[in-house]
Amino acid sequence: MRGIIPRKIKGFRDLGPDLNQIRWKIINSAGEVYKAYGFEHWDTPALEYAECLGKYLPESDSVAEGVYSFHNPEKEPVLEKDGKKMRDEWDHVVMENHFLTMRYDLTAPLARTYAEQLWMRHLRGQLQAGKTPLFRRYQFGPVFRFEAKLDPGRFREFWQLDFDSVGTADTAVDAEACMILSDAMEAVGLNRGNYIVRVNNRKVLRGFLEQLGAKSEEQEQAILRIIDKVDKIDLKGVEEELGKGRTDQSGAEIPGLGLEPAMINSIIGFLEKFSTAGKRQEVLAHLEQTKEMGTLAHEGLAELQIIHRMLTDAGYDEERVVFSPNLVRGMAYYTGPVFEVESTQTYKDEKGRERQVGSICGGGRYDDLVKNLLGLEVPATGASIGVDRLTELLMLTGQIPEQQSGPVLVVVFDDHLMGEYQKIAKELRDTGVPAEVYYGSQRGLKKQLSYADKKNCPAAILLGEDEMQKGVVTVRDLKLGKKMSEQITDKAEWKKKVQSEVPRGDLLEKIAAML
Repeated sequence: MRGIIPRKIKGFRDLGPDLNQIRWKIINSAGEVYKAYGFEHWDTPALEYAECLGKYLPESDSVAEGVYSFHNPEKEPVLEKDGKKMRDEWDHVVMENHFLTMRYDLTAPLARTYAEQLWMRHLRGQLQAGKTPLFRRYQFGPVFRFEAKLDPGRFREFWQLDFDSVGTADTAVDAEACMILSDAMEAVGLNRGNYIVRVNNRKVLRGFLEQLGAKSEEQEQAILRIIDKVDKIDLKGVEEELGKGRTDQSGAEIPGLGLEPAMINSIIGFLEKFSTAGKRQEVLAHLEQTKEMGTLAHEGLAELQIIHRMLTDAGYDEERVVFSPNLVRGMAYYTGPVFEVESTQTYKDEKGRERQVGSICGGGRYDDLVKNLLGLEVPATGASIGVDRLTELLMLTGQIPEQQSGPVLVVVFDDHLMGEYQKIAKELRDTGVPAEVYYGSQRGLKKQLSYADKKNCPAAILLGEDEMQKGVVTVRDLKLGKKMSEQITDKAEWKKKVQSEVPRGDLLEKIAAML
């Protein structure tokens, strides 16, 4: 019979205090930027009805197409389009185990939240056509995707930190998103020059492909998916996948789209022209001179020109934000401007090879997502920071923040003094100083101080029977002790400098002065 093996699911992980400290530094720092721009904090459930998360989901019980889905164990009514319960020919309410999905991002649940609010207003007769309310929110939390290939920094459960503006078609909001991403990166601790915000407009690429003769929306999306891989498979790989296909490094055969050579050459020529980022104004000029630009592409170009003016007026130059006409972004729901933050820093892998983490944030305009739920035109734009990707970047490039101070540790020598230990700890906490009483089974002083060292405790309070009789406590300055250990080798001299005996009544004052 098989025994129980304690283990994690592949692609999931436990996070200790060090990783959590970095994660919360990212969330708190970027969150303050979001709030400074007027966004309010909202949360949504991790589990949603599959039908409410859009068409990007599997239609079977198995894990497929990158999401985790299953049937609800509870039977619930099936609803008609007007929200009323569906009834069968005998007037019985139709019940079923609805399909549920773990959220794969925070944008689709946002669309559901907003659409649900509109639906309730519609039922109350308060919704006016063409007058959708402005809704600006930020949110952070875990999302779940079945990533087939787990590269460094990629997991099947990971955290995102989003901001979105719903209910506005103003292109200035797209420009603002680029500013927010830039400000957030610097608030987190990335120096200017160590990141770049890349911007494009999918209308430009779609209009370009339309002029080249893309036969359908499906073919257009297939071409865009291949273009999106240019950083991974380079131009040669893109050319092969647009044509006859290619063999990847593992030996697997990747089928091609079988496009006409002339169309492939035009696409590759377009990508080559914009393979290196120049000045935004230069990119716009090159796009204006591109022959294969239909109405849709010119619409996208006009929006990029507005974004450029807004960024220039606000002081965001090419050191922070560039235009990249070959940027696609993976999600199919993007309809206009798209953004991506790329780390320019490198690190060395276990084999000593120079590597990059790549994209750490992304987003764009998605004007059809609410429409998919309610049939109403609701413009929206937003972006997301990949918290775990950014955490990985900070770790790989040695930008880990200084370990936070732990609590003052109350060392335990005698069980019958436990009441006094608790009293000391409470007095410290009442003055705003975190304090922990040691409860481990190994009571040796060395073990307890080792425990304090791991938790980065700033001080330890030592109280035994002798101190209790004399009405004093011994305070050891652990922070100073670490510093002095690098300078003093004589243990007695070191102890004299970092440890002192104080009257019990002066303990709080002593700790306050020390901290």
